[in-house]
Amino acid sequence: ESDEPAVSLPDDGRFDLILAAETTYTPESAKDTAEILGKHLKIDTGVGLVATKRYYFGVGGGADAFRQAAASLVLETGLSGEEVNCELKVETVKSYDSGVGRDLLRVRLEVQ
Repeated sequence: ESDEPAVSLPDDGRFDLILAAETTYTPESAKDTAEILGKHLKIDTGVGLVATKRYYFGVGGGADAFRQAAASLVLETGLSGEEVNCELKVETVKSYDSGVGRDLLRVRLEVQ
């Protein structure tokens, strides 16, 4: 048996791709999802894909709550030893209108 982990994680904790589904069901969970993406996406190259209902009835989350949470984040991130201001850019990749409306959102962490 080896003591080496089966998967090695990036030293900076940033990833090329992060997938999330059903993580924006309340405004608080939408904010948590945005914060995780802001902390762990690679700057300018990483992509987050968030699958979510447009609105979670009774609890208030959904695509709009996630967009608001992403827009309200102020991210100062180290890039090559410097602090830079970054923002989460959110765009709708695909909308599904049958049944409960759902959206697939693409999220990028970009230098302002």
